[in-house]
Amino acid sequence: MKLKLRNEMIVPSIEFLQGAELKGKFSRARSKLVTLLLDSLKELQESEMELVKEYGETDENGELIKDDKGNPQLSKDNIVKYNLEHAQLVSEIAEVEGGTYTDHATDCKQFLEDYDKALSGKEAQAYDVLLDALEYEESEGK
Repeated sequence: MKLKLRNEMIVPSIEFLQGAELKGKFSRARSKLVTLLLDSLKELQESEMELVKEYGETDENGELIKDDKGNPQLSKDNIVKYNLEHAQLVSEIAEVEGGTYTDHATDCKQFLEDYDKALSGKEAQAYDVLLDALEYEESEGK
């Protein structure tokens, strides 16, 4: 399966899927989709860390300097650059893909189409993005 969605929607999609009440094969399909999304999230987090290392302040040993809350410090000169780069990173399209099973995309699309709980806010947005990505993947596969 191969889905495309913006990096900024990876976490809301994981949260929506983990909170969805599903049974049987649809629960299994969801779990496998969450695993794929978690892999993409790991890649995103690695890219975010690279940005922090590039723009963060370091001590004499080259280690990142952190504030009292444990967050890396950015100089005033670098904070604008970091924010621009980070905004671009989270708006990029991630290709979420991996081997699962033959009808995985179909099962995921089916449980989303059949999902009957009320949704709002980030959950509704995640639902829409996931269904769009699955519909696009299905149309590309034909």
